[in-house]
Amino acid sequence: MIESELDSVYTQLCKTMTNIGETQSSLFLARFALLAVAEIGDAATVQRLIADASEAMDSAQKMDTTSPTVLPV
Repeated sequence: MIESELDSVYTQLCKTMTNIGETQSSLFLARFALLAVAEIGDAATVQRLIADASEAMDSAQKMDTTSPTVLPV
């Protein structure tokens, strides 16, 4: 996926979550994650992605939480 496609997909994801609303966003992300895991179809790849996402969240928590944080992709 090229950068412009990644940006477009991420924008669609953000808009969808905004439209769904904060109370349903976690449920949406869980459903999206299950669909993505099934589509990826490789346990090792999914486990690596989970670890990468967790590591990025750990890094974000250590940063100043008073300003918005963009997590690395």
